[in-house]
Amino acid sequence: MIILGIESSCDESAVSIIEIAGSPQRPRVRALANVVSSQVKLHAKFGGVVPNLAKREHQKNLVPVLLQALRDANTADPTFIYDRKYKLKSGLRVRGAQIKEILEREPELLRRMKRIFRMPAPRIDAIAVTVGPGLAPALWVGINFARALSMLWGKPLIPVNHLEGHIVTNFLQEIRGSSKPEIRNPKQARISSFQNSKHFEFRASKFEFPAIALLVSGGHTELVLMRRRIGGYRVIGETRDDAAGEAFDKVAKMLGLGFPGGPIISKLAERGDPTAFLFPRPMMREENFDFSFSGLKTAVLYTLEKLRNEENKKMTNRKRRSVKNFSFSRFLVSHLCASFQAAVVDVLAAKTVRATKQYRAKTVMLGGGVAANTKLRHDLGAALRRHSPDTQYLIPATSLTGDNALMIALAGYFHRRERCSWKTLRADANLRLDAPRRRN
Repeated sequence: MIILGIESSCDESAVSIIEIAGSPQRPRVRALANVVSSQVKLHAKFGGVVPNLAKREHQKNLVPVLLQALRDANTADPTFIYDRKYKLKSGLRVRGAQIKEILEREPELLRRMKRIFRMPAPRIDAIAVTVGPGLAPALWVGINFARALSMLWGKPLIPVNHLEGHIVTNFLQEIRGSSKPEIRNPKQARISSFQNSKHFEFRASKFEFPAIALLVSGGHTELVLMRRRIGGYRVIGETRDDAAGEAFDKVAKMLGLGFPGGPIISKLAERGDPTAFLFPRPMMREENFDFSFSGLKTAVLYTLEKLRNEENKKMTNRKRRSVKNFSFSRFLVSHLCASFQAAVVDVLAAKTVRATKQYRAKTVMLGGGVAANTKLRHDLGAALRRHSPDTQYLIPATSLTGDNALMIALAGYFHRRERCSWKTLRADANLRLDAPRRRN
């Protein structure tokens, strides 16, 4: 089975094509293409993702990303991929009118899609697309793109929960190739993909239920229980305010480090002392599995204000700087980053271990953008070895922790029988992982 995946829930425009064969219980996955166009640099100057800007960029990027994926996967006639003539044959005019209706709110995407109108349907069996959660304007671009392709090519649609995509990346055990994307075209430096010669293969990992998944990203921090099967989810704990990734971004902004904050703080923390500042571990010892990071963020803010005031007192009136223009030494910033990161990781690890023991989980998984954090990956594994040594610990390849369409295509495979029509597919920006799947 060949599935084309589409992801546009936030600031990454992504398309992947995977081929799956073998036993449904432990399939063999061959990634034919995995292309991502990132908007990080565009949003960095705003200190966060701007929904309408993300929507505009998705309209520009999805068609080039799709064409790159089709080239990489060799699943379509190259004559049409490279053909830039937009003239329609008479038999396509009706479908062209329908696509125009589908994309009435995405005029730039419609203009770029004309290049695809004359293309024969590629050799795929279904299209999986993220329907939520995420930024509504961004989600709708990807969904309407998938709807248009489904109608044009006559391929069924599979709606996918973005968070489930992060979970299923844990199942992939690489057996051949390289999972690291490479820049293909210097003129499109934001678009990265796998080269044709580097198709890579995975075998689904062996694991047992019940399983616990810790999902940590800029928008979500959740502990998820899977008792008997993939797709049967129960959220047993979640953040009551800021997500962990959001806290990283906000603390980085306080320190003037830029966006996104997670990778920057992680790198600086390597040179810092995690015990230099004693930040609180919110809710770590409470019996529930919920999280809260707003108090930790406030503690960092108060610490920064205290440090600024102490430093200003040491200066003469002539040399005293304003608080607004004050900057810390590189070493002090590293200590702050290390101490903040340690507080976040301690809470995440403690809650996950407690859930593992209470539900007697045989497998623990890690997913989401923050799953790339080296300290989290290491410390959670160490805590499980100490307190639950018989529990299997699965972590995704760091190259697959960020938003990508490979995870969406794979999640679509596990729901391959739950197909829907392009006429009924809708976005749900607040879609929960434990929500009943809609039947379209």
